[in-house]
Parts: sequence; C-alpha cells; structure tokens
Amino acid sequence: TDKVFVVKSEEATILKEEPDIVYMTNMNVKIHMTDGRIVVITSDSGRYDKSTYDCFFENNVKATDGETVILAKNIDLLASEDTMSVYNNVTLTSKENSLLADKVEYDFETNYYQISMFNDKKVKIKLIK
Repeated sequence: TDKVFVVKSEEATILKEEPDIVYMTNMNVKIHMTDGRIVVITSDSGRYDKSTYDCFFENNVKATDGETVILAKNIDLLASEDTMSVYNNVTLTSKENSLLADKVEYDFETNYYQISMFNDKKVKIKLIK
C-alpha cells in the first residue's frame, strides 16, 4: 500500500511463537489517505502483523475520517491487499447517508464498496440528496 499509517496501542504483547504478530489493547491506527483525508480507526483490542502490515481490530471498533463514522465489532485492514472489511453489526453514518449491514468491504484501489448481509435480509441504506 502507498498510504502512510501509524499504529499505536495502550499495551502491546509479542509472543515468542509468533514474533511478527503484535497483540494490542486500545488499538489506534491513523491512515493518511492520498486525497488528504486522515482516517482514524480505534478498538478495544486487535492484532498487527509486522510482516504484512495487516491490522485486525476487535470489539468496540470505530473508524472515522471526520465526516463519516463507521461502528462495528470487527475491521480487518489488509494493507497486503489494499482492502478493508468491516463486519458484525456495521453502522455507517454521515451527513447525507446512513447504513446498517452485516458486512462492508472496501477496495482502496478502486474505491468500490460491497455491502452485504450474512443471511437473506435486506441491507438498510438511507441516501439523502
């Protein structure tokens, strides 16, 4: 990925058996997007893979760029694939839109979203123009 990001946490643990994985509490990642936006993702716990730069956020996850707020139980930020998967009780809100879904996948390269539910339920989206 060509985006600059900083990973911080309140506490970090590295196990001898998994030297590339950093287990974190109160995880905080700040991503500097190429369009000038800064995205901040926080969670109660998570993992950071030092070899791939992938981040896995768990529990009380919040992502925001200052205008849009995403809340969920999990976010997988895969620098190795330039994608982000947000899943388990996803709520996205902004000035113009709101969304409730089970899973949202975002491709940083194409800027496309894929929104889905784990079963046959419909995705709830409110667009205001």
